[in-house]
Amino acid sequence: MTAEAGRFPDPPSTAEPAGLDTVFVADDLYALRASVAAHAGELGLAEPGLGRLLVVATELATNAIRHGGGRGRLRLWRQDGAIYCEVSDEGPGIADTGSAGMQQVPLSTEGGRGLWVVRQFTDEVRFTGRDPGIVITVKFQL
Repeated sequence: MTAEAGRFPDPPSTAEPAGLDTVFVADDLYALRASVAAHAGELGLAEPGLGRLLVVATELATNAIRHGGGRGRLRLWRQDGAIYCEVSDEGPGIADTGSAGMQQVPLSTEGGRGLWVVRQFTDEVRFTGRDPGIVITVKFQL
């Protein structure tokens, strides 16, 4: 549950069998979630990790749509005994990636819990800023 640079492998240049690489918009969220579930299962992720991945992928995709320009890209792959999910967008990015999602937001506050949930449900998180946008990669150890 850390944000560290350099410890994650880069996604394969071509998706291995059962890997996923897709662009999405708001109307695609239901199909995206179903596709992530199917591909993650083929990659060997079982419950309870599969359920956590679906929550995380949905949260990151929703954030990309809401805050990242209305669209995003999701990549999913297996490497070195782990499943990686990467969501990128072309929005304004996150000003302070080191503290993003580090504190639980009170239930009385509207919104702002997504990245905290992402950190709780994954083994590791990496934020990579780019101009424009951000890439968030999460790891689920098998």
